[in-house]
Amino acid sequence: MKKLILTLAVLLAVGQTYAQDRQVRKARSLMEDVQNLMANKQRKEKETIEMQEKLQQCKEMIAPTLSSPETKKELANAWDIQSKLYKFTFSPLLDQVIAKQPTDTLALYQNVLGSLDAMEECFKVENASQKEHVYSKLNELDVERFRPYLAFCGQMFFTNKQYTKAVEAFSVWMDYCQRYTILAENAANLIADPQTPQIAYYTCLCAYFAKDFNTLNKYISQAKQYEDEIDNVNQLYASALIEQGDTAAWATELRQQAIEHPNNEASIQNLLAYYFQKNQQAEAGKFAKELIEADPNNKLANYAMGVVNMNSNKYKEAIPYFDKAIEVDPEYTDAYYNAGVCYSNYGYSINEKLDGKKMTQAQYNAAVAPVKEQYRLAEPYFLKVKEMMPDKPDMWASRLSTIYYILGNKAKQAEMDKLLKY
Repeated sequence: MKKLILTLAVLLAVGQTYAQDRQVRKARSLMEDVQNLMANKQRKEKETIEMQEKLQQCKEMIAPTLSSPETKKELANAWDIQSKLYKFTFSPLLDQVIAKQPTDTLALYQNVLGSLDAMEECFKVENASQKEHVYSKLNELDVERFRPYLAFCGQMFFTNKQYTKAVEAFSVWMDYCQRYTILAENAANLIADPQTPQIAYYTCLCAYFAKDFNTLNKYISQAKQYEDEIDNVNQLYASALIEQGDTAAWATELRQQAIEHPNNEASIQNLLAYYFQKNQQAEAGKFAKELIEADPNNKLANYAMGVVNMNSNKYKEAIPYFDKAIEVDPEYTDAYYNAGVCYSNYGYSINEKLDGKKMTQAQYNAAVAPVKEQYRLAEPYFLKVKEMMPDKPDMWASRLSTIYYILGNKAKQAEMDKLLKY
């Protein structure tokens, strides 16, 4: 009796398996009807309604077969049908994009992704069965062809400030080869896609806005290969490190950026400011030295070394570096200004040493002569700043007023004083 019951149970299971496989075959026939109706661009309204009804029936029919353990021989068929149902759904949305009509980007993205994932599942089933890839041979072309749709969706999400969804879409594009093993034979070409650095940059940019720093850190090395936006990429990563609270990594990153891109003024200025704020004069000096060694004729490297010396009150040592920066770039306003400051400060330091000393008038005149000489040397630098920035007297009027006071030129001093806003 027990043996008979067991036999009936087995027969019942086999019958259910046949039922699921038979349902897949029915769904295939229904899907082909939908496909034929879709191909008819001149179809009437009645046929369009029929197509939509059959599409919905097919979706409902195929859904349970994908997860049913009773679907055996036709499982790959079922996943292939599913992929095409998604494709039938997003095709009209693509037509809207091509016609430059308003499009439901989320629906487009979800159906493109659904179709891709279904084709990958179909491939895995066919692989596991070790039979001929009946469906995957054709699907492989679509999987490769659909990749740009993800980049388009990512771009649309970004434009609409839907940064989390943009990150998701761009990340699928970036991880395409790992996610869709159906393309294994062509993986090398996909990885070498010249668009990869650009897509990586936009992925990181969206990840930054979404505060998804794990994703940003994952793709930043590829984004750094996007030379067209390298300054923005570097700034983006530096900002992300600050927001993550990793100032040590931020300083290391800025240092590397400055060495690799010695014309990135923001990186150099920010890192020097950081070292000075932390009273790390030695580190600032090492950094400036690295820049000089990398390119002795780089204006920013010389400017950095000048700033390091100036902040250590080594005014005479700083001036040649500012002069070198000016030689490289005769319009470098900051270098003129700092050179003028160094001459003025050096003159002031000489004058400070005279304080309290008893001297005759002749002795005093002789002692003050070097002070006046330093201020006289500072004058042309501030005059150059005045020439380049005539509408910003706050940058030069006060300095020139002091110079003319020291040199005893009361008329010019008064001229400068009129420009100052007290």
